[in-house]
Amino acid sequence: MEYLSFSSITIGVLEPLTPSTLMSKIVHMVLIFIGMPRHLLASHAKVRHEVSNMSVVYGPVPSWRLGRSLGIDPILPPKTCTFDCVYCQLGHTVNKISVRLDIPPVDEERLEGELLKELEKIDVKSINVVTFSGCGEPTLNPRLGEMIRRVKDILPDVPVAVLTNSSLVCLKDVRKDLGEADIVVAKLDAADQKTFVSINRPADGIPPIKEIIRCLTEFKREFTGILSLQVMLVDSSIPMRTNISEDAINAIIDAIRAIEPDEVQVNTPTRPPSESYIKPVSRGIITCVVEMLESIGVREVLAIGIRERTPTFRSVLRVEAERIREEVFELLKRRPCRIVDITLALGLGGEIVRKAVEDLMRRGLIRKVEGVRGTYFIATTAKSGED
Repeated sequence: MEYLSFSSITIGVLEPLTPSTLMSKIVHMVLIFIGMPRHLLASHAKVRHEVSNMSVVYGPVPSWRLGRSLGIDPILPPKTCTFDCVYCQLGHTVNKISVRLDIPPVDEERLEGELLKELEKIDVKSINVVTFSGCGEPTLNPRLGEMIRRVKDILPDVPVAVLTNSSLVCLKDVRKDLGEADIVVAKLDAADQKTFVSINRPADGIPPIKEIIRCLTEFKREFTGILSLQVMLVDSSIPMRTNISEDAINAIIDAIRAIEPDEVQVNTPTRPPSESYIKPVSRGIITCVVEMLESIGVREVLAIGIRERTPTFRSVLRVEAERIREEVFELLKRRPCRIVDITLALGLGGEIVRKAVEDLMRRGLIRKVEGVRGTYFIATTAKSGED
């Protein structure tokens, strides 16, 4: 059985030291001192995550990576995460844990109520994607998979994305939950342990970065959606707090080659980081990394300030309906797709795709095929293929 040492205690520097907080920290230190097993100590830490009155749903907000995004926060304040990244715009991690929460701060029932209320105020057609992100690591919420399914029930034509720091991807239940999404954006800021610990500052109990990379590779093989890796490049006034050395960059490139993601997003801090010594990298470094990624055959590379995803889908006013039908039909002749798959593949709004599909159905050019993940459409001249 693995035990924690006294030296492993972490106190959130932004947390107000109230009498109750002080007592909690005293109990926390006593538990460490007597050698409480890691998983029990983590459970103790989880009790401190109180239910927040902050809204679960936020936005829509523009995203350089995903377009116009309606946000879902499955964690809520205080910041609860498996990392305490030096560049995090949310500040230092208050609850730094390495196991999923026993009592979820948000569940699918609360999410559904707030989502339906928000949808009364916004134009659904303006949403490119629904994104699970917010005040911590989304996969810490054990109801994540159920919440994704609930969103898809309400918005079946809108892609669902999850932004994760990859720390829990070695857990089968986490991979299962992530598998419900259409897009998974997974963090990979380092591929060697020294840089990983320096930049991401993982909680005790998080697997070594090599193991995380192995699990991301395994997840990519089993995931039917789009896997995008996000690499946050950071410079620093402290040499040990960067990930842009030649060795660090080469290790990241090698890891990406092994994982074979559908896409890589190259980013650098543009908002105030949690540590004042962190600085954004130069445009030249970003360009160099983009070129390295292209040289190993990455299918699509996005880079902040250089190659950003268009913030809106193509408008039906700019693309004739007949041409849309032709594009959808050509896609369905190659492979079965759901409405959401066509939306992602062609960059069209869900309502536009649905109208094109209905028209093709009326013409007898495509047919429905029921699959494990929902209703697929396929050209009548093609075979159904694999689900």
